Order: sequence, then structure tokens, then C-alpha cells
Amino acid sequence: MNPIPSRILLIDDAEIEHLTMQRMLHKIPAARVSLDWVSSFSEAIAALDRDEYDLYLVDFRLGHHSGLDLIRHARSRGNSKPIIVLTGHGNPMVDAAATDAGANDYLVKGEIDAVLLERSMRYATRHAKTLAKLDQRLAECQMTANKLAVESGRRAAAEADVLKVLRQTMSDQEAERQRIARELHDDLGQLVTLMQFGLDALGRDAPSGAELAAKTASLKQIATDIGTRLHRIAWEVRPTALDTLGLEDAIAQLAASWEPHCSLRFDLHLGIGERRLSAEVEVALYRIVQEGITNVVRHADASRVGIILEFRGSEVICIVEDDGCGISATPEQQSSRRLGLVGMRERLASVNGTVELESEVGKGTALFVRVPI
Repeated sequence: MNPIPSRILLIDDAEIEHLTMQRMLHKIPAARVSLDWVSSFSEAIAALDRDEYDLYLVDFRLGHHSGLDLIRHARSRGNSKPIIVLTGHGNPMVDAAATDAGANDYLVKGEIDAVLLERSMRYATRHAKTLAKLDQRLAECQMTANKLAVESGRRAAAEADVLKVLRQTMSDQEAERQRIARELHDDLGQLVTLMQFGLDALGRDAPSGAELAAKTASLKQIATDIGTRLHRIAWEVRPTALDTLGLEDAIAQLAASWEPHCSLRFDLHLGIGERRLSAEVEVALYRIVQEGITNVVRHADASRVGIILEFRGSEVICIVEDDGCGISATPEQQSSRRLGLVGMRERLASVNGTVELESEVGKGTALFVRVPI
């Protein structure tokens, strides 16, 4: 059973109601109640704002004001204490109006006795506590709903990014296939055709010794060019040094292969030595360095690229930094860099790695990769 509230405030403009309420409270067995009284609307507002009482008895009509306005004010300020409306005439309309305003019960003045007053105070206290719990649960549900909405938005954005990455990857793969096909058809195909013509000429004619030596040397050079270009294409598809020599040498060869084709100077600080990582980690790091260099060449307008590869504690760290223009304000370039970063994160997810991008306009960009070992 809920205890009788110990501190009660009566809000009524008639002093006789204060005296009557005191007499009735004294008749309640084992009740230790302190009853205070305010008679004006302004005093009532101040008392409700202080929220120092356990229960409030509020007259339905307070001079020219309505007690229901006091209740609405109290509830709007977060006062959740039990409130009982006192009215001279009880009917369903008064009940509905008091409930809508936020009252927990109402009593008809001419019908109040000690028993009814005690019951009403216990009921109002229990009702107020129940409503407070419901409000708390509602607030918690709203907070959970807000968190779910935020998380749903993040997931939708992540899924959209992944979808863009997949589309970009498919487009890049198709473009790479077309490039390789063109090289095989136009470049290597031309060399093979020249070799075929040369062999046909040797078969038709019987050249002299000097002529034969010159044609043979020419065919050998064509064969050498074919081998060199096939090796380069195979390296781009899958560097053999990654399997045979390890990540450090593969990155060094990657930088060396770029230098003749761009104006970049490469500063390499490779500190993992001969220690081998798992094949998955080596491939992931190599491809990210490869992507990082490609981005520098395409977007950074840089003169230097630094590549750091080393162990730090239980992680392998890879940093690719340049002294270029930084992330441009151009939306297309920002989108390209963002999708590239998402693609790197997707690649690193399979080896529990992380990647972060730091950039300052006019001062360059740095890519930080961490993979646990």
C-alpha cells in the first residue's frame, strides 16, 4: 500500500477550505502530514516551480483563474507529483477536463470526508507513479527509436557507398580488361604479325649469310619485345615478386616501375625485412599501396611520394603520403577519393585492418593503414 504523502500543498482562495482540510487530515489514522496553503495564482505558480511537495490539492476555480491552468503549467515544467482537483460540482465533464489537464484524481468539496480523502491521496500517488514510469519508458523508447533511426541512416549510407564501390569496381575491371585486350591486340598482335611476316620471308627466299643474320637478329628483337610486354602485363595483373620475394620487394619494384612514367620521386622506408606476412595481408597491403600511388598520380599534382612499411607492436603499419594539392574542393574528386577509401576499407575488412585519410589543401595527403598480426 502506498504511504500517505507527508508534505501537501493546498491551492485554494478560501481560508475555510484550508481549515476544513486540516481537520480531515488529522482524522486519518497514523498520518503524519504537513499541510501548507497558498491562495493566489502567482503564489501557486512559484510553489509548483519549486516542486517541494509530495502532493498538491488544487481548486478547480481560483478567483479569475482556472486551477487546470496551474496543472498544465506544472506538467509542462516536468512536475510529476500527484495532483488532486477540488471542485464544487462533480460530473463527467469535470473528470475529463481534469484528466486532460494532467490531474490524477478529483474530489467534490461537499462530499469529502477523511476516508474518501485518504483513498484519493493513495490513488493519486499510485496513479502519478504509474504515469511517471510510463513517461520514462516512453522517453526510453523514443531514445531507442532515435538511435535506431540514426543507425538505419548510417547503414543505408554505408550500403549506398558499398553499392557505388561495387559498381565502380565492376567499371574499373571492365576498363582494365579493355586496356589489356587493346594491348594484346594492337601492340603484341602487331609484333606477332611482324614476326610471322619475317618467318614467311625466310621460308620463301634463301637469303645470304649476312641477310640471314640481320633478319634473325630482327626476329629475336621482336621476340624480346613480346616477352618484355607480356611480363609487364602479367606484373600488373599479379606481381610475381609478391609471391617469391615478399611484400617489401614487391612495393620497391612497384615504385621503380612508376618512376619512368611520371615525375614523382619515391622515398621508401621499408622496415619489415625478410619477415613474411600471410598471403591475404600481403595482397591487401600491396593493392592499397598500388591504389594510393595511382590516386597520387591522377589527382595530387605531387612531386614526392613517401611509403613507410614497418611493424609497430602487434600491428603492421603502412603509410602512403604525398606533398601534393590535398583533397580538392571539386565534388567529383571528393567523391572519387571517398569511394576509393570505402573500397580500401572493404578490402582491409577481410584482414581486420583499418585505413584513415588525412589531408590539407595545398599541403598533401596521407593514407594510414593498420593491420593486426
